[in-house]
Amino acid sequence: MIRLIALDLDGTLLGPDSKVSPEDSAAVTAARDRGVQVVLNTSRWHGVARRTARRLELSTPLITHNGAQIREPGEGGAELLHLRIPTEAARAIAALCDAGGYETYTTVDGVTYMRTRWAAQIDPARLPGDMRVAETHAEYVTAPATGIIVFSEAGVRAVIDAFAERYAAALVFPVGKSEGTEPYVTITDAGADKGRALRLVCERLGLSPDEALAVGDTMQDVPMFEAAKVGVAMGNAPDEVKALADAVAPSNTEGGVAWAIRRYVLDEA
Repeated sequence: MIRLIALDLDGTLLGPDSKVSPEDSAAVTAARDRGVQVVLNTSRWHGVARRTARRLELSTPLITHNGAQIREPGEGGAELLHLRIPTEAARAIAALCDAGGYETYTTVDGVTYMRTRWAAQIDPARLPGDMRVAETHAEYVTAPATGIIVFSEAGVRAVIDAFAERYAAALVFPVGKSEGTEPYVTITDAGADKGRALRLVCERLGLSPDEALAVGDTMQDVPMFEAAKVGVAMGNAPDEVKALADAVAPSNTEGGVAWAIRRYVLDEA
């Protein structure tokens, strides 16, 4: 019996417009109303997960930065785990990305600094307090970073070529990509892992991972497939991710999350 659902965000619960579709939202609500715990497990930062959780009325711990951070969802929620990138390493990575002008999201002390292709469309005054548009990031890395996300083939290649071997013992550099999107690399402490984080949250909630359903779309989600009883890959996932899942759902634009919930939780298949 499934008593917990772990959901990735980008490429899974969120569509290309970064919103949850009405169909997926209704399925999440139906599962929640049955007493099933719904946990967000994402490579993004806590603020994004918290705002999504609030819209879906979720009260479970939030797994962010690929498992480097676990926090309760409320404003100032208790921290259950926080693994960080040492300051020197984080600053060096940020400086390389600054020099290359790559799209980068760097989280330090709860604030995510963004160098984004959409900067011209963003009104800084309307951003949440935990997000800032910044053309350069290294100057803000004055403490250990929670995570750094870098987009584009050039950015991914540059970061991995420069740092993956140098920091192999301390950091991980998993690359994510799903259909129709460009690749990105999520840099975190080497102990960060979506599967490990899912196990910790299950323990926190008094559940077994054997009671969990995990849904995702990239190789970064495979560890939570391995931790859960059932792992479902989205239809927009790469073939190598689909091959490692127990089932393949429709894509994130075709109600894939709702399909997985109906099949494995609501018994509507």
